[in-house]
Amino acid sequence: MSAASMEADHRAESVLRQAGWRVCTPHERDIRPDATAVRTDHPDRPELLLYLLYVDRELSGLVVAGKDADDPHELLADADRLAGPLFEQHPKRTWQGRPLPFRYATNGHVWRFRNALDAEHLDGTASRVAPEGGARSRYVYAPARPATVARWKREAGRNPEAPTLRARLRLLPAAQLDPQRQLYDAQRRSIEGLERSLAADRPRALIQMATGSGKTYTVVQASHRLLKHARAHRVLFLVDRTNLGDQAFGEYHDFVPAGSEMPLHEEFPLKHLSGSNAGLADSDKIVITTIQRLWCKLTGRKQPEPGSEEAKKFEASGTAGLGSALPQVRYSAELPPDYFDFIVIDECHRSIYGSWLPVLEYFDAHIVGLTATPIGPTFAFFQDNLVSQYTYEEAIADEVNVDYDVYRISTRITREGSKIPAATEAVMPDGTIERVNTVLAHVDRMTRAQHWRQQEEDDEYKPFELNARVESPSQIRTIIETFRDRLFTEIFPPEIDPETGEILHTRAQVPKTLIFAATNRHADAIVEEVRRVWNKGDDSFCMKINSETPRPAKAISDFRNKPEIRIAVTVDMIATGTDIPALECLVFMRDTRTWSYFEQMKGRGARTISPEDLRKVTEDALCKDRFVIVDTVGVTEHAMVDARPLVRDGEPEMPSLERLLKACSEGRPLSVDDAATLAGRLSRLGQRLDEEQLTKIEGSAGGRKLTELVTDLVLATDPDRLAGQRVRAAVADGDIALREANGVGDAVLAESLRPFVEREALREALLEAARARRWIKIDHLSRDGGVIAEGVTDLMRAERTIKDWRAYMQDRRERFTDLRIAFDERRPLGEVRTRIEEVLSLVTPPQQRWTDKQLWKAYVDLGIARERRRRGAGLPELLSVLRFELGLDGNEFRPYRDTVELRFQEWLARQETAGLTFTDEQQEWLRRIVGVVATSATVSLEALDQHALCRAEGGWSRFREVFEGDPRTPDELIDELDRELGA
Repeated sequence: MSAASMEADHRAESVLRQAGWRVCTPHERDIRPDATAVRTDHPDRPELLLYLLYVDRELSGLVVAGKDADDPHELLADADRLAGPLFEQHPKRTWQGRPLPFRYATNGHVWRFRNALDAEHLDGTASRVAPEGGARSRYVYAPARPATVARWKREAGRNPEAPTLRARLRLLPAAQLDPQRQLYDAQRRSIEGLERSLAADRPRALIQMATGSGKTYTVVQASHRLLKHARAHRVLFLVDRTNLGDQAFGEYHDFVPAGSEMPLHEEFPLKHLSGSNAGLADSDKIVITTIQRLWCKLTGRKQPEPGSEEAKKFEASGTAGLGSALPQVRYSAELPPDYFDFIVIDECHRSIYGSWLPVLEYFDAHIVGLTATPIGPTFAFFQDNLVSQYTYEEAIADEVNVDYDVYRISTRITREGSKIPAATEAVMPDGTIERVNTVLAHVDRMTRAQHWRQQEEDDEYKPFELNARVESPSQIRTIIETFRDRLFTEIFPPEIDPETGEILHTRAQVPKTLIFAATNRHADAIVEEVRRVWNKGDDSFCMKINSETPRPAKAISDFRNKPEIRIAVTVDMIATGTDIPALECLVFMRDTRTWSYFEQMKGRGARTISPEDLRKVTEDALCKDRFVIVDTVGVTEHAMVDARPLVRDGEPEMPSLERLLKACSEGRPLSVDDAATLAGRLSRLGQRLDEEQLTKIEGSAGGRKLTELVTDLVLATDPDRLAGQRVRAAVADGDIALREANGVGDAVLAESLRPFVEREALREALLEAARARRWIKIDHLSRDGGVIAEGVTDLMRAERTIKDWRAYMQDRRERFTDLRIAFDERRPLGEVRTRIEEVLSLVTPPQQRWTDKQLWKAYVDLGIARERRRRGAGLPELLSVLRFELGLDGNEFRPYRDTVELRFQEWLARQETAGLTFTDEQQEWLRRIVGVVATSATVSLEALDQHALCRAEGGWSRFREVFEGDPRTPDELIDELDRELGA
C-alpha cells in the first residue's frame, strides 16, 4: 500500500474510532456484541481497503477507503457493487440475509453515505414510491454511530415496507387541522410543500412566509408530524438571537396536537438549551438553541451565563462571539453528526447560514429555512428550493396581517442639512456687538464622555451626516413635537360619520409606538426628547430597548404587556423576529437601504391582535385594522438594495482597518478577501468624511483621491476581471505566459496596495479620520423648521406603483414584446400565462414585487381603469392592465369583460355569415360562457360543472344536450369558444 493510501486509511480508522467503532483485523474479530469495523483487503483493488461493519454480531454495512485523490462518489459506487458479493460470502452473518444496506466511502477527507433501504423494502424488493435512480447518496461528516445503526435496524424491522426515515417521509398522511387554532391555507400549503420536498429527498428547503403569518407555528405543526408519523429521532430549532429562542420555546411548549389532550412537549420532550451547564438527554426530541451555544457545545467551549454581559454580546447578533474566522468544528461524542434528523433555521435570511456554515454541515440532517425576506444568498444556500411562498400582500388579503399607511414628516435640516458657524455675533448689555467663538460639545460614542471644543471654521454638514457625524437636538425635537401634535389629528384622526359629520370616536392614549434610531447615542437623545415633549420624567412612558439594556427580554415583555409603557426606542434589537401585536405605529428616524431589513422592521407592526387584547394595553383603541409608518428620513421613498458588501459577510471575519493598514506597513501581503474588505471599509469611511478630511487624505496619497484608491482595490479583487487578464496574458505571450499567468492577479493586487504599503502619511491620515468617527458633534446652534407633514394617499401610492411598473416594462421590453406577440396571435391561455409568469419572475427583491391585486388597485385609484372595484382582482384584471400597457386596445383602457364581449359579438357575426343560428336556450348558454371567460380568462369542459353560472343550469350534461344538433361537437364548440374569447 502506498504512503498516501496508508495515510488516508489512518484517517478513516481514526474517524471510525471517534464514532464508536472498534477497528480490528479478521483474526482479531470475536463474537463480542460490541460494534466492530473489520479491516480487510479489497478483492479487486489492492490500493483500497474495506471495513466490514458488524452491529449486534450481524454484518450490516461496509466502508470503502481510498487515497486522497480518489473521488468519494466513485468509491461509493464500488461499495454498492460489493454489497451483494459480501452478503454471498457471509450469508449467515449478514443482517436480514440481504445485501449490506449501510454503505460508506471515504478518501480520508470526505465521507459519503448511501442507505439502500431508502429505496427498498426490508426484503430487498424495490419500493414503488422510491425516487428514480434508487437511494440517493449524501455527504456526511463521519459514519453513524453503532447505536444509530442499531436503531435504524430496529426501525426497519418494525416497518419493513418503509424501513427508513426517508421512506416514511414519502408516506406521510394528509395534513390535519388543529381544532384549537385552525391552520391558515398558507400554513397548510407550507407544510404540504415541505413534505413534498422531503419526500423527494431534497436536502434543503426554504419556506417564505410574510412576517406575522405564523412561520414558527407552521414548523411546530410540521415537527409534530415528522416526529409522530415519520418517526424522526430528533428536531433542532436553531436561532441566532436569544429572544427568538424564547419565543420558539413558547410556541412548542404550548402546542396541543389535533386530536390529543396531551401537549406536544409531554409526548416528545422539549429542551431549551440556554444555560451554560445545560445538557442534552437522549430522550430529548425537540431542541431549541442559538447557533452560538450549539457551536460551544460542539467544540467544548465554555458558554456564558444567561443574562450576563458576556452572554448579551455573545448572542446579540448573528456572528457575535465567532472570532476572526469561520467556526471550526470537530467530532463531538456528545453531539455526533447523526444526532438530529432535521434542523430548522429561523430568520434564515441573516448570517446564520453563511458565517456558521461549518456547524450546519456537520450534522447529517435535512435543513429547513424560515424567512419573510429571502435574499440572493438565502436562495443560493437552499439550492433555490422554495417550497412555499406567502407574500405580505397575500397575508393582508387573508387578514392574517394588517395593512399600513405612511405618514411623512420632513424638516429643513432633514432635507438640507445645516451649517455650524465658527463664530456668532452677540449683543452686549452696552449695545455693542461682539463676535463670540462657537464652542460645541463632542460626545464619545463608546463611553458617552463629553468634551467641549472650539469650532475653528464653519462646518456645513449634509443630511446623510446626521447622527453619523453631527447630532442636531433641534432636528430631533422638531420631529418628536410634530409627531405629538399630529398624532390624534392626522396620524390617528378622529373617526367621523361620513353622512352626518359627527365625531364617533377619538383617541387620547398614545398608541404603542416603536421608534428606530440610528445609533445608541441617537436613541438616548430620542428617549430624552420624547420624555421632555410629553412631560414624562420617569421611565414608564418611554424606554430604550437594546442589547445593552439590562434584561432585554424582560424589557420587551414589559413593552408588550404593560399599558403604561407607550413608546420604545431601539436601534435593531426589535427589528426582527419579535412579536408585539399591539404595536400600531413605527417611527423611522434612521434610514436603511436594505430591502430585507426594511421588510423585517416593517413587519413589527403587521401583527394582528383581537380588539379585546388590544384594549388591555391601549384602552381607547377600537381595533387594529392598520398600522402607521411615520417616515422621517425618506425610507419609504427611495429604492432598496440587497447587494453583496465589499466587507464579505459569510466568509472569515476580516481585520479592522487599523490591522489591515498595519499589515501594509509591515509589508505583509493581503489576501484578495482582505483587500476587498479594505476597499469596503475605506469606501464606507469616505462617504462620511468632510472635505477637509478628504483633502488631507488626498495630499498624503500624492494627489490621488480616496475614491481612486478604492476603485483600484475593487478592480484588483474582481475575479472575472482577473480571469480575463490571465487569459489575455497567456494568449499574448504563449506557453511561457501560461505558466506565469497565475501571477497576473498577484501583480495587479500588489500594485493596488502599493500606496498603502509605501506611504506612512496616508496610513496615518486614514487612521486619524477613522478614529475621529468615535466622536459625534452636537449642533446646539441650528434651529430646525420648515416642517412638511402629510399622509401618503392612495393616489401617491398609485402613481409610484405605475411609474415603477412602466419603468420595469421598459427595462424588460424584449420579454414584453414576446408577450405582445402571444396576445396578437391569440395563443392559448396556458402559453400566455407562462409568458406572464416569466416576466414577473424576473422581479426579485429588492425590486417592487407586483401582484395582480396591487396593480389593479393602482390603475383604479389613478382613474385609468373604469371600474370601482379596487380589491379582489385576479388574472382577468391583470390581462386588462397588460393589454393597455402593450397598446393592444388603442389608447383606451378596456376592462377584460369588454374585450371578451367584443370578441363574442365578432364571433356571433361570423356564425351568422356562415348561416348558423342559435335557439334562445343556446344563446343563454353562450352568454353564460361569456361570463365564465370574463371571470376566468378561459373556459373548459370542467368549468361547466365547476362555475356557478353553468353548474346551476345543469353543467356539462345540459350543455351537451342543448347543442346536440350543432355542426360541431360540444367538445369542439367549447374549444373554439375558449380560443376565440379567452386570453
